[in-house]
Amino acid sequence: MRTKLVTRVAGAGLGVLSLLGASACAVSTPEAVEDPTTGCMISAPAGFDDYSAGALTLAETELARSAGLFSATSSQRVSNSSATSAALDRTVGEKCSLTTVIGPGGASELADVARENPDSLYLGMASGREDFPDNVLTIDFDLVPPAFIAGYIAATASESGEVSALVSRGFPQAEKILTAFDAGVDLYNQESGDDVEDVTSFRKSRIAGRTVDDTEAAGRDFFDAAQRSDADVVVPFGSAAAMGVLGAAAEVRASAATATPDPEGEPPVLPKLIWYGASGDFSEAVIATIEPNIRRGLRTMFPDWPQSKNPDEVVEPGPDDPVEMNGILVAEEAYEGTIDNGGVNISAEDGFLSRVSDAGRSIADLRGRIKSGEIDPTKG
Repeated sequence: MRTKLVTRVAGAGLGVLSLLGASACAVSTPEAVEDPTTGCMISAPAGFDDYSAGALTLAETELARSAGLFSATSSQRVSNSSATSAALDRTVGEKCSLTTVIGPGGASELADVARENPDSLYLGMASGREDFPDNVLTIDFDLVPPAFIAGYIAATASESGEVSALVSRGFPQAEKILTAFDAGVDLYNQESGDDVEDVTSFRKSRIAGRTVDDTEAAGRDFFDAAQRSDADVVVPFGSAAAMGVLGAAAEVRASAATATPDPEGEPPVLPKLIWYGASGDFSEAVIATIEPNIRRGLRTMFPDWPQSKNPDEVVEPGPDDPVEMNGILVAEEAYEGTIDNGGVNISAEDGFLSRVSDAGRSIADLRGRIKSGEIDPTKG
């Protein structure tokens, strides 16, 4: 029996691993097993505490480890392309059974390293790239219809009459997402009646003006600009940039909570977010969530991935027999999650929206109209 000894220190969130700085590596090891398998992850730039794809992928990989699919897991957060290349090189030395690179930031480096190591197996998670080598699997998500619905719901929830969306630089479908968001706001205005004032979209039709570097500072700067324009609902698509928006919104809400109220004035309009990522119960600012169903993607791709005990969530086997790649059974080499196949969910959080509208019914109605072809979210 061979024992895999790992000495790197941990670096990730969700209560599973603790966050470290750039290029930190984290490993968690159970008891020694024969033919050990390691699930390795690389996330940039917000790491695994992003309440989004990084956090969701980490949780799923740890679940797979506890179920015995992996005998160990390794996680690295990197800050730039050279650090991504170095992290990928380390996974080759660690003989990772499956190396997952999360987000579009490291896609080019992933492609290069995968070509140099054709016997290794990689997974590009939410990279938005299609021209990978054959040993790179992909899980992506169509966010255009959810962005359209988010625009409609943001307009419904707005108290100021202005809403906004942003994408981080390199984010998949960026222009289509922003166009769909604006179209959702426009549909709300068309259907809300003449007695209701139109809601505007901050920097509407300006793609570059709503595209920011994927850094917390850039996210905060965009949020501040949207606030100055009176936008009170923001929908950020990104990693570190989205975390910057989240942090800025939390600070504004905290400041308002401790401020002395004006007995003769109106209560302040608080910032609200529609979040792309994990369910929004981590922040009172989040009023709705667009959630990439990473679990469903992994279950569809890997037959041995832990399945749900809920029969409604069990993934049906595909038409082709799974093949073994680097010791792991693979049923699908590429998966795209959509709102129709359960790969993307959009839902209202309890709280603000339930007081101002029947958002759940609106979301279901819009999904049905998109599916029937009555609404084309790709046409702004």
